[in-house]
Amino acid sequence: MSAKQILRSEAILEKYGKAISGKTILITGVSDISIAGELAIQLSTADPRLLILSARAESKVVSVMEKIKETRPNVMTRFFKMDLDYLSGIREAVEHDLADIHQIDHVICAAGVMACPYTMTKDGVEMQFGVNYLANFLLVKLLLPKVQAAGPSSSIISVASAAVRQGKVDFDDIGFSNGKTYEPIAAYCQSNVARVMFAKKLSENLEGQGVRVYSIDPGSVTTGLQRHVDAEMAAAIEKLRKDGYFVDVDGNRWPSQPRATRSEGAATIITGMIDPTITDHNGAYLSQNALADDELHRHILNEKNWARLWELSERLIQGQ
Repeated sequence: MSAKQILRSEAILEKYGKAISGKTILITGVSDISIAGELAIQLSTADPRLLILSARAESKVVSVMEKIKETRPNVMTRFFKMDLDYLSGIREAVEHDLADIHQIDHVICAAGVMACPYTMTKDGVEMQFGVNYLANFLLVKLLLPKVQAAGPSSSIISVASAAVRQGKVDFDDIGFSNGKTYEPIAAYCQSNVARVMFAKKLSENLEGQGVRVYSIDPGSVTTGLQRHVDAEMAAAIEKLRKDGYFVDVDGNRWPSQPRATRSEGAATIITGMIDPTITDHNGAYLSQNALADDELHRHILNEKNWARLWELSERLIQGQ
């Protein structure tokens, strides 16, 4: 196990990249300005067999696919259209568009929204909780047989955020009273807390199967994710950065993160996928390429909350 350090993706792939060769990898949230897009380009250098690149529209992934084709023409790429605010659409996309894919070695759930105005998914769930978490819950359930078919050392990676330190899941009111008490950043924090707790419960459910499950904080990376961050939010975030620390929900102080490049953000995802030094800590939260469960607060580490979230999630996807 390593101490926390910001590294470029190239450094991780140089050490462990052989494990990617010949693999099939599915990545959500791909675009030319996203961490997921950078991840796809970086992983292509390790000669996977197939990269399945998911987004709402093919226009988002075209430039990424072209870059891969230019530099790694032997690596197959495939666009996978999926809209994460529509659960029935996720089911249909997996059933029809991935029917010929019998195993997937790595699933990277990186798509998300941040601090958007209050709205609901087509299924009536608050948008950030629905897209950032619930859609991934369903997607992973649907893809799990394909991941299990890939055998030991396959992985499921949930991309979260350092925002988990300042959030909780309000089990009695995940929708902020239908928007009446909605706070964009609070909703973003809640959705990422759910992602971390899901990874912990999933790893527990899959114990002994050899499937790697991690949630990760990619760091402070500028991408299209911040498109809804207004001037007031940006000023508050910048103040935290200048103060040098922020306080989690347990009252603990944590240092503010330095800004990172998209390659550096993608690195911790790759660490979760293939770093052999962390295999004894399945389900862990990773930050800066290292284990970081010690940075999580009590609400996240409470195993009763993992089970409660799973039960809530199963109810929410019923019939959708």
